[in-house]
Amino acid sequence: MYRILKFCMNINILVSIASFSLYKTTELLFDFQDTNLGLFIFFSTLFAYNYMRLPVFVNLEKNDKKSEWIHNHSLSIYFISLLSAFAVISLMYLLGQYFFQLILPALIISLLYPIKIQISNQYYSIREIPFIKIFLIAFTWSYVTFVAPLLYYGFEINYFLLDMFFQRFLFVVAISIPFDIRDCEYDQIKTIPNVFGIYQSKLFAWFCLFIIDLLLIIDVINHTISIPFFIALFLSIEICSVIIYYTNNNKSSVFYGVYVESLSIIMCLFVLIASLF
Repeated sequence: MYRILKFCMNINILVSIASFSLYKTTELLFDFQDTNLGLFIFFSTLFAYNYMRLPVFVNLEKNDKKSEWIHNHSLSIYFISLLSAFAVISLMYLLGQYFFQLILPALIISLLYPIKIQISNQYYSIREIPFIKIFLIAFTWSYVTFVAPLLYYGFEINYFLLDMFFQRFLFVVAISIPFDIRDCEYDQIKTIPNVFGIYQSKLFAWFCLFIIDLLLIIDVINHTISIPFFIALFLSIEICSVIIYYTNNNKSSVFYGVYVESLSIIMCLFVLIASLF
């Protein structure tokens, strides 16, 4: 059982379920449903994260568990990447040209993210721009799971949409901090933890969650969201803050691959329960 869980973590199935859960949260909050959109978000995440782990983009000479696992399971990574790419192309065809135009910025970012470009004997990539990684991830996740689906369905850009987008962005930033803490000892790019320290990174994540709490309180006072949805989202944020409290770079891969990744799933489950009231 543990080996199956480990494989699902390493092959990025759990992170794909997490992105799908954020999309389902958007569906529940804005009262619409589209199976093809949900499947697209699942398989596009599965493709993007395995594409970034293709051996051509990873230094397999590193003496760490991640590089060793990629080396030993390269065929599985290629197979999952091809399978998910086929699913993504098929679903984009079903969703139509307008959706392709909406999702194109995220596709370009995902494809360029691991690529290094040589200029005057120096290699550059968007991933290695100091401090940008976490915000790039947060924007892409928020855009794909929130903005693109709502624009696709013709929702008006109003206060509620912008407010929820900002909350989604801050939430993804906060739950990305633990992964930067995990990687801070050997991450060669400048991130918040390896420049400002682990505790300061937690403070930043808590600050993001605090802003979300304030916005949720304002929303429920102004009757922008219902009380059940407020409780569901508020509890999700508090659980997230607890997980961040217990984060350190000595935690096991299960802590990050299951506990941290499950924060999006927990939010979706809470919002799903709230939708029944």
